[in-house]
Amino acid sequence: MKKSVPKQCVKDKMGDRKLDFANYVLNKLSLEEQDWLNLKTVGIKENTKRFPIFFSQASRFITKDVPEWHTGEIQELNSIYPGFGNTDWTKQDLARTVLVCSLDTNKDAQVLSGFFEIAEMKELVALYKSLFLLDNAADFAPQVKEGVRTNMVNVFDAICLGNPFAAAYLEDPAWNQLILKAVFMDRPLYKVQNIDKRRNKELAYMLQDYIQERWAANRTVSPEVWRLVHQHLRENVKQLILAKELETFEKDAIEAILDSNTIQDEEFWYNIGKMNELNLN
Repeated sequence: MKKSVPKQCVKDKMGDRKLDFANYVLNKLSLEEQDWLNLKTVGIKENTKRFPIFFSQASRFITKDVPEWHTGEIQELNSIYPGFGNTDWTKQDLARTVLVCSLDTNKDAQVLSGFFEIAEMKELVALYKSLFLLDNAADFAPQVKEGVRTNMVNVFDAICLGNPFAAAYLEDPAWNQLILKAVFMDRPLYKVQNIDKRRNKELAYMLQDYIQERWAANRTVSPEVWRLVHQHLRENVKQLILAKELETFEKDAIEAILDSNTIQDEEFWYNIGKMNELNLN
């Protein structure tokens, strides 16, 4: 019978935050998967050139199932990785994130920069999800900024939804482009981590230009957009609102921002976003 490699193999290679994340991952893997992941993290530490091979091999040795999490586990993971519970993580995503976290901080940028160029879609998803956990996460802001340009929805979602990296490390111009693209692609804004903290006047004005163009063409606008217009509503757009016949949750969203002194809480916008997402589907 094959002896399981102890979890200490992973523990010896990581800082506290990465270690806590890795422990949750290991607890969701089978013994065979734990053995494989522990051995590969040790192998990467010994020779970083092995990383691309091991990272790609995860699809052969780790199942792509989405593990079930208890409420307490989600709460703990959200404290380690804010927004974790807003999207699904497959076991392969989780294992690959542990592999990324096993890289030496002094070498991870060099190793990963080249791999971003050759990684396939599922690998890119895991790469972008993992960056926030790195001790030098800020060094990867240019890579994330470049990644926003992707045409692959799954990859864009990995950057935009349930990922705290963008809000933490992107400057306003890059952040604004991320949100605008999310709006154009009909992505659910209520899943964007810390979206309220990154409100800014320039973004609000850009979105109001977008609203005017859409309405002029008799096209609809996601009610979630109004969340980012709050306290920067232009008078000309306000007049358009007052002249427009509104209904259902679009009306609720717009009425919520007409009073500049009242800021609706996250639960309000979560419900608006959820209803809009159901409506789109």
